Amino acid sequence: MELVELVSTSNMADIAFIKSLLDSEDIPYLAHGEGFHSVRPLIEPVRFLVAESDLDRARPLIESSHLSSVPFAHLDDGEKL
Repeated sequence: MELVELVSTSNMADIAFIKSLLDSEDIPYLAHGEGFHSVRPLIEPVRFLVAESDLDRARPLIESSHLSSVPFAHLDDGEKL
């Protein structure tokens, strides 16, 4: 399974919000760096990765939300990992 980055953020409120959005739609994700975020929040943002096959469902959820930490939160262009 190919994972692609959906969004990354250093804002704790955004992290919780993104998790709730993805959970509400049963979209599996990996919150890469979440364990290290409290140690280096501005250096290591949390990167939300989803399966490439789920990107079409996940992207509209993030695009329609108003993340509070711009420019620290950004929607990725779907770069494959």
